Amino acid sequence: MYTGIIIVSRNKGEGQDGEDLILHEWQAECLNTWERRGYRGNVNAVTGSGKTTFALTAISHIEEKINKPLRVKIVVPQTFLVAQWKDEIRSHLIAAPSEIGVYSGKRKDFGRRFMIYVVNSARYSLAGHILADIDSGFAVLLIADECHHYGSAENNRIFEFYKIIGDDAPYYTLGLSATPEIVNYKAILGPIGPEIYYYDLVRALKDRIISRFILFSIRLGFTHGEGEEYLRLSDDLSKSLAKLKSANPELRGLDSGVFFAHLQKMAKSDDEMSGLARTALILMIKRRALCHLAAERPSCVISIVKMLPEYCRIILFCERIETVELIYSSLSGAFPDQTGVYHSKMTDSEKQDMLNRFSRGTFRMLICCKALDEGLNIPSIDAGIIVSSSSSARQRVQRIGRMLRHSKEIKRIYYLYIGESNEDGELVLGLRTLTNAVPTITLRYRGGLFVHTEYKRLRDAVLGFVSARRDEPVLVEAMRGNLDKALLRGDFLVHEQTCRDNIQASRSVAERNYWVSVLYLILARQGRL
Repeated sequence: MYTGIIIVSRNKGEGQDGEDLILHEWQAECLNTWERRGYRGNVNAVTGSGKTTFALTAISHIEEKINKPLRVKIVVPQTFLVAQWKDEIRSHLIAAPSEIGVYSGKRKDFGRRFMIYVVNSARYSLAGHILADIDSGFAVLLIADECHHYGSAENNRIFEFYKIIGDDAPYYTLGLSATPEIVNYKAILGPIGPEIYYYDLVRALKDRIISRFILFSIRLGFTHGEGEEYLRLSDDLSKSLAKLKSANPELRGLDSGVFFAHLQKMAKSDDEMSGLARTALILMIKRRALCHLAAERPSCVISIVKMLPEYCRIILFCERIETVELIYSSLSGAFPDQTGVYHSKMTDSEKQDMLNRFSRGTFRMLICCKALDEGLNIPSIDAGIIVSSSSSARQRVQRIGRMLRHSKEIKRIYYLYIGESNEDGELVLGLRTLTNAVPTITLRYRGGLFVHTEYKRLRDAVLGFVSARRDEPVLVEAMRGNLDKALLRGDFLVHEQTCRDNIQASRSVAERNYWVSVLYLILARQGRL
């Protein structure tokens, strides 16, 4: 396993403070591949692995290799990414503020060495700007950040120039994304180029580029009423889909994302099947909402947070704003003034304020929706709770990457799903092949308790052992609470010596008693009680 780094030094002039760029092995390999492919192509790398650092290195590299002055065009899907790119360019490349322009909203710079475009503003302008630069004798490097966004008919307008420029034009590309497979992905392969490098979550974990973590897979249930409603919706949906597939055999065997996109297209058409397609979509949306708003979700979240240390910084991911508000209401009642929210219905200033307060520690928990899925660098956290999840593998991987930017500490990720629904019980396919790197604890949440048969056996053995030697109900009750915490923290998996070190380093009686309880668990697991 490669764990080293490669340092790419920048030649700094007098008074210039550009920082050295540090590359991991995958980034160096990717840079070589990009050069061999003529400086064109897509890089598919997991969130948190260093795509931005790679892109900055690519800019420096291509500037040294070509014989023309270079203009860099960076396209981003959201406004908040503009500031991040500006900060990265100023920190790592030798660029004066006057060399960095922005094309978004009311600000419309032009002709700068570095131009950062928000795609909504760039649709009808970027193509003309690129053609003008090439006509003026510049080479152009187009960096498409989160490039999977640009395959739609509207966003694809930014590539109109591609129909005009010749094959010998000094035009270079770099697409950046994490698992970019989407319905319209092929639409960007011409103007940006093919996928030239793939770096997934499994490799990033093996290379220790993202933090190690313990995964808690927690199965929830419906209430009786929720279960009956889910079965009714599922039955109606099955009947609708059977009729649609019978009349449209091409729908059979499609990937869920592609199938959903076809269904949406059919629902908007004048076809005789449009009404049936709309009915199926409505049933799917209702069934998904029932899962996301299930009563056990907020109850489980509160139970998890109660078991974590008070200093623990937590980010919670939800799929719908209604779920965000539901979880926020529950957490605010249980933990007053400790929780912030972040979602797309908030203004940019409101979202930035929430992030700042979370960064400063005013809040120790931040509940967010899809608005935080892509691109945004969030402060370091200790635990992540995926309250409800998309069926999209891309969004699942992005959420994990948001939480696992590298640190020495082992993170905790809690994945909640409804076992009696069509929700996937496995967070990301492939993680089970990394049983040593990603310990997985599978739990059932029932009646406010977390159930794990093997752990219960160890817990009962420890409590029986202590009760037989110390007839002190208060002591036994305190140990019972510590053992419950150890399950939800995963600390019973640590090495015995680590546990003993933690006992010695404890800063309070409560902390010492906790680690003593964990030590009993470890000894029970080893058959040494």
